[in-house]
Amino acid sequence: MASWVQAAPLLPLLLLFCLTAAGGPLQEEAVLDFSSKTAINNVVQDPRSGRVYLGAINTIYQLDAVLREEARAETGPREDARTCTPPVSACQDTKPSPNVNKLLLVHPANGSLIVCGSRYRGICSLLNLTNVEQQLYYSDSKGERTYVASIEDGVAVVGVMSTYVKDGNAFNVFLVGKGYGSLDSSKLISTRILQDYRDWVVFESIVEASTVQATPFVPKYLHDFRHAFKEEGFVYFLFSRTMGSTDNKNFTFVSRLCEDDPHYYSYTELQLNCGPGNRYNKVQAAYVASPGKELARGMTESGQYGQVLPWHKVLFMVASPYDDSADSALCMYPLKAINERLVDLISACYTVDVRSDRPPCKNKREIYIVGADFLPAPLASKPEFALQAEVVITRTSILTAVAVAVENDHTIAFLGNSLGEVYKITKVPVQACHLKTDCQSCVSTRDPYCGWCVLEGRCTRRSSCRRAEEKNGWLWSPKQQCVKIVSFHPPNLSCRKTQQVVYRAGPCSGSFVYWKVERHVYHQQHGYSYRNTVTVFLIECASRAVGVCPRCMSCVASPWGCQWNTQDHTCLDVDGTVSGPQIIKHRQVGALCPQFENPDPVLIPVGFKTTISFEGINLDVYQDRTFTIGTELMRSLKEDVRSEDGPFYSFSGFNFSFDKSQETNVLFYVKDKETGRKIDSTLNVTLYNCSLGREDCSLCKNAAPKYSCVWCAKRKSCVYEKLCIDQATEDPQDTECPDPQITDIIPRYGPVKGGISVTIKGSNLGIHKDDIKAVSVVGVPCIHQEDRYAVSTSAPRDTPAASECGVFSYMILQDPIASSVHPDKGSKAGGMVITISGSNLDTATREDVSVTVGGVVCAVETFGANITCRMGEYRADKVPSDLLMVTVKYGKSTTTAVPTAFQFWENPTILDHHPKGSFVCGGRTIVVTGSGFDLIQNAIMRVQASADEWSGMTPTEYLQEALNKNDTVLRFLSPAVNRSSETQVFRTFIQLDNWVRELKPFDYHPNPAFNPLTKKIITETSIIIVTGRGFSKAMTAKEAQAFVGDIPYFVNTLQDDKLFLDPPSSQPRALSKRHRRRRDTSSDPLDLLIKFGNGEWVVGSVHYERKNEVSLLIIPAVIVPMLLIILISVYCYRRKSQQAEREYEKVKHQLENLEESVRDRCKKEFTDLMIEMEDHTNDLSEGRIPFLDYKTYTDRVFFLPSKDGANDVMITGKLDIPEARKAIVAQALNQFSNLLNSKTFLINFIKTLEGRPDFNARAKVYFASLLTVALHGKLEYYTDIMRTLLLELMGNYVDSKNPKLMLRRSETVVERMLCNWMSICLYQFLKDSAGEPLYKLFRAIKHQIEKGPVDARVKKAKYTLNDTGLLGDDVEYCVLTLQVLVHGEGPDVTPVKVLNCDTVSQVKEKIIEAVYRNLPYSQRPKVDSVTLEWRPGSTGQILSDLDLTSQKEGRWRRINTLAHYNVRDNATLVLSRVLHTQQNYDQNQDNQEERNSLLDDDKVFHLVRPDELDEMKSKRGSMKDKSMTKGITEIYLTRLLSVKGTLQQFVDDFFRSVLCSGAVVPPAIKYFFDFLDEQALKHDNVDEETIHIWKTNSLPLRFWVNILKNPHFIFDVHVTEVVDASLSVIAQTFMDACTKSEHKLSRDSPSNKLLYAKEISTYKKMVDDYYKGIRQMVSVSDQDMNTHLAEVSRTHTDKLNIQVALYQLYQYASKYYDGIIQSLDEDPAAQSKQLTLRLQQIAAALENKVTDL
Repeated sequence: MASWVQAAPLLPLLLLFCLTAAGGPLQEEAVLDFSSKTAINNVVQDPRSGRVYLGAINTIYQLDAVLREEARAETGPREDARTCTPPVSACQDTKPSPNVNKLLLVHPANGSLIVCGSRYRGICSLLNLTNVEQQLYYSDSKGERTYVASIEDGVAVVGVMSTYVKDGNAFNVFLVGKGYGSLDSSKLISTRILQDYRDWVVFESIVEASTVQATPFVPKYLHDFRHAFKEEGFVYFLFSRTMGSTDNKNFTFVSRLCEDDPHYYSYTELQLNCGPGNRYNKVQAAYVASPGKELARGMTESGQYGQVLPWHKVLFMVASPYDDSADSALCMYPLKAINERLVDLISACYTVDVRSDRPPCKNKREIYIVGADFLPAPLASKPEFALQAEVVITRTSILTAVAVAVENDHTIAFLGNSLGEVYKITKVPVQACHLKTDCQSCVSTRDPYCGWCVLEGRCTRRSSCRRAEEKNGWLWSPKQQCVKIVSFHPPNLSCRKTQQVVYRAGPCSGSFVYWKVERHVYHQQHGYSYRNTVTVFLIECASRAVGVCPRCMSCVASPWGCQWNTQDHTCLDVDGTVSGPQIIKHRQVGALCPQFENPDPVLIPVGFKTTISFEGINLDVYQDRTFTIGTELMRSLKEDVRSEDGPFYSFSGFNFSFDKSQETNVLFYVKDKETGRKIDSTLNVTLYNCSLGREDCSLCKNAAPKYSCVWCAKRKSCVYEKLCIDQATEDPQDTECPDPQITDIIPRYGPVKGGISVTIKGSNLGIHKDDIKAVSVVGVPCIHQEDRYAVSTSAPRDTPAASECGVFSYMILQDPIASSVHPDKGSKAGGMVITISGSNLDTATREDVSVTVGGVVCAVETFGANITCRMGEYRADKVPSDLLMVTVKYGKSTTTAVPTAFQFWENPTILDHHPKGSFVCGGRTIVVTGSGFDLIQNAIMRVQASADEWSGMTPTEYLQEALNKNDTVLRFLSPAVNRSSETQVFRTFIQLDNWVRELKPFDYHPNPAFNPLTKKIITETSIIIVTGRGFSKAMTAKEAQAFVGDIPYFVNTLQDDKLFLDPPSSQPRALSKRHRRRRDTSSDPLDLLIKFGNGEWVVGSVHYERKNEVSLLIIPAVIVPMLLIILISVYCYRRKSQQAEREYEKVKHQLENLEESVRDRCKKEFTDLMIEMEDHTNDLSEGRIPFLDYKTYTDRVFFLPSKDGANDVMITGKLDIPEARKAIVAQALNQFSNLLNSKTFLINFIKTLEGRPDFNARAKVYFASLLTVALHGKLEYYTDIMRTLLLELMGNYVDSKNPKLMLRRSETVVERMLCNWMSICLYQFLKDSAGEPLYKLFRAIKHQIEKGPVDARVKKAKYTLNDTGLLGDDVEYCVLTLQVLVHGEGPDVTPVKVLNCDTVSQVKEKIIEAVYRNLPYSQRPKVDSVTLEWRPGSTGQILSDLDLTSQKEGRWRRINTLAHYNVRDNATLVLSRVLHTQQNYDQNQDNQEERNSLLDDDKVFHLVRPDELDEMKSKRGSMKDKSMTKGITEIYLTRLLSVKGTLQQFVDDFFRSVLCSGAVVPPAIKYFFDFLDEQALKHDNVDEETIHIWKTNSLPLRFWVNILKNPHFIFDVHVTEVVDASLSVIAQTFMDACTKSEHKLSRDSPSNKLLYAKEISTYKKMVDDYYKGIRQMVSVSDQDMNTHLAEVSRTHTDKLNIQVALYQLYQYASKYYDGIIQSLDEDPAAQSKQLTLRLQQIAAALENKVTDL
């Protein structure tokens, strides 16, 4: 195992992070620093620009990459108060307070910096990334929902950027984790949006989840968040947490949730233990990075972390003991190990209770899928499931920061402590010593395991250096001093000799070392390099000096000590013992090698034999020898060499043949004819061919004179002059060439105005450019372009303008005309190809044509009848551009244009892509979403593979074109890539024409690995499990494919290490032809093939077995025992009473059938309900649940039950006051409001009214509601009045010995005030938490009831919870799907499910609900305002509840149904609105008598006639029909059980939402319950049961039952009578659960009580636990409560009819005026405040009386 080596502190922590991020070296001599006047809290860097941002107290700094200040933003100090609720202008007692930066995040999508501070309740702002002095967004008026950070200095805040998808839109958000301060938001983890959307505002928390919320009673700093990050679709938070208010011991946790989880259902926690006994249990800081190759290998070899690969992510964490000990440690946790432990935790939760002692009430409404794991949320682990890690390094100081970098596969950790010191910790594996290539770098690591082996010249371990024991043989020096080679002698040495080498080494001057080199050790070139000094080469002369073919000159002239033996032609080492004339020494002066040189002539023509002479030197050793000469072109022929005078030689030449080029070099070799050995030769000549490249006379005469080429007229070719025999009598140079000949002219079409280049091709067109005298076209001269002239072949000319078009020779003159351009728009980046159409566009040549589009160059690609060109980049600012002209220019003079032909648009926008990765095999479908894709023509996915740093190879690119595209979606198959190393990085780009954007994140993962199959035999019911690893890295179950033989297997579940394959319905067959020819048997091996994109893996072979292949021997073994059992049973049966047995079996069978019927019905109905309500559930976000606004909610709760109902003046807001008196009345009402704010007056006012006998209960309720509205602006004062009156009421009940009766009814004003107070304080809780399950329950009941028949007259239903509302008859019906067309709203039809037994009005209601489902009930058309028309044919028929066609049964008339009109399935109906209310049966009436008959309600029925019900009731008393009636009733009662079972989950969810103390509890409940507990302690006769009754009467029975029975109080919905009947049953169950008395049930108990008898005990326990949980919470102080009430008043008061409430209250003061005056006169406090006088003045103003006041 490697060791950790400490370096000294280097520089402040801030600089460490900046330098590391910038990639710069961390060197003491290159320290960059920046000083801040205040403490720095956060540091972030923009990865794109390299800028560094510092979040300090009162200041935000913007620095460049070298820490120079660019800008700063002052954030404080600011006027603020601890309890101030922004805006600060409304606060008192403010003072200048410092602003501590809590959170700093870079938001690159819109170029902003997210800044959150400690002032103004932690409100955030957005600053410009390029200039932080510019504030992009800030608002302090959005309320508590935008409070992000904490005002507490000790509460840490962390965050991470993410995205949130809603309604198909992706929003930029950031997730925040923070502890809880006394005045903070209770959200521990929240998702904050960064833009306004519908009801959402910037920085609002858009996810409401009790999973991660604290409550007002949680002790301070319970959670201490330290780090947040995201990886592979998960978001992680790292924090420490105490175990309770009395236990300060901390434990470290990492929590994880899915990034795309909109409800935090996937939230899971895992405890992390660091060190022995979890000593270091409080996390201080963390960092996530890849470990690097060497550290990953070390972690894997240690066996503590499992397999860790270099690209895996590791969590590096520094932690300290919770008891503030002055030491700390570093621990490492691979994310792979964390995720695997979380998987184990989740799996164990189904068999083992792994939850910690958290509140017992969990939100388990849904099962959320995390990757491949099914997770009930939330889940926290016990210590035995903790992930343990050993300490890597410890320090005696508190480490507060950590950062990790990987350099050259090695990992460096930077640790910062609380003293400002920074340590550089590096891990140098022993195996890495060899990577150091020189002494200085080797010893500079200061690793005692690595040193420089001097005589071997490498960095090794001491044990690996052969002569390490010798002095200075192995160097490891803390001073980093190395031996330096000064000189070496001899500089080279033969490997065949044994010799001593002397070298001089430093720094010890004058030292000499003798080194003996043994022979035959080395056979190749070797060298030892000593830091830019001398190199000693050991060489082999025979192979290194002369190569394959030995030559004398290369041997003796080489730098090595070699000599040449001319006798045997060998090159040997210098040997003084060998001498003689045949030996030529190494670089011997005057000793020259034998050789031939200086050939003449050096030019040899092809086809003519030419004599060549040359010179020989140093040939003394070859006297009297003969030589031969040859070359490769002579093949095997050799010519004898003739000796001339002196040293000269010659040979007669050779008739060469060569036609591959005009010239070629020929090297002749000379051999000793006797020995055949070559002698050194430099005989080089040039062989040339006159004919090649000189096809006509002009070219021939243009040849250089040295070649002597002439034009031979008879042979009509260019030849060497001596080969032209026909011209022997005349000078060949004087031969005249034939006349010029034109063979082609380019182009064939030219513009009339000319200005283009014309190329004339032909032969004999002159020898020099001056030979061309003139050229004309249509008689007009052309300009000769002499610089482009080529001899004989072409003569380019610029054509003139012509006055007319005509055909002459080869050219036609014509004018091109461009008429259209396609496409007519494109992106500003360019790159698209446009096609220009018209006539005569192929005029001139491609080189003459240029195209521009509004000044933008369009490069021509193809030229012909149509011209195509590729568009350049549009650089103007105006986008979209104007319609631009497309101009085509021909040469210099001719242009044609298409006006307003092309427009540039904005470049495409890429919003998202999924999935985010692929295996290296490629082939995965990648969907890129965005906009503007219809503008582009070519979409390409381009993957760039980084080049290996050491390979020297260039980067590789892989391309893949788009499969298909539309304006918003691109689909690609990820290209396959070649991964050369584990550390290779791939970058993925999308290229849309010229526009290129990188896809981030997009990762390439290694291909998955598969384990051998363990199960080899499968059947038609077998589930195949394939194991391996890496499956889920870049694949899902929907994308994966599996085949057994030729049959595909459905991939049911895909986990990272497992695949679960479902069997097919048919038997698979082998794919090979060999198997297909054979009979299908179980012995046929079938390949199991897995396909992930382009990758295919055969993971094994299986055998398929059919069921009928089971051995037939099993059948007798089963049948015989069964027959014996049957015979014995029959014998025993006959021994007993047959009649009794028969009756018993009959009853048992009936009971089983009944039970099975109920069970099946419950299961079926529940399944149908869940499926059919799926669309409704999708609409249940806060934006789709029809919550009433606050005013409508209070109006309905306070005043809808009044005698005037919806027409109450408090709801309408209309007062009948003359216009002239309105100002006086308004002023008087304000005075009356001030009077009500006098506690003395208000208490007297209330007591006076309650003392009057005519002030009945209804008046008390109404008065209390008016008072609630009037005092809504000061709810703190209202609460104080309520407390005072409650204390008095409590005293009265306690003194009367009946305390349990208190709050049972609303018999006093204060009891109604309490009900209203609860309604006000719980409104937000209803919207945030309890409203959703209540709305789901209401929708489920309504949906279930409407699935069956509902009698419109008697208000009874087949499916209900109320036995009195049960339809006691079997009504035949069927479900119809109607296609509804709404008149005037377009051609779209809406499918609506109805029953054929529904009345026309019921059908209208269902149609209105389906068509206007997105509108609240109050905005939908009413039933009597629409008509329904059925169009079965060419004519339509208006459908009505009653008309002339209604069926009559005696004196009864049946309401029309769809069955009455014979409306069929899929019929089309038209819904139309009418301008006024019209009775459906007011049509085609002949006389008033029939009209009166139709309007007689007493004679109308729907499904069951009322007289039939009466007859059934009378028969129940008959003994004759008693058994029949009882049986029928029992059968129908099973429907109650069916409906109850179907709705059970929704009922349970609602009960949990309001009776769960572990979730969010409104502070008002805790505050009031504490008030009751405090007062109970002051009275001896108040026991626990009494307190339970008080709490029940004040909250569940006073508020929740009211809301449960009246959903329209909180939702904009319509509650029908049949729905109300079922809600009443649930409300009664809720009431029973809240009582302490035991309910004894009997056979005579009501069915409603029996229905929920089993669940009552569970609900009772929930109530008890709820009360106990609230009691254990931390108290809500008066100050906290008043703050909350003030916020409610501020938010909602201006929406209420306060003036109307004051006016109505005064009516009570006027009615009981004398009594109030008397009460005030008798009260000394009232007298001192002159309250009587003030009331008299108000009365005079309001009643317009003239008084003496």
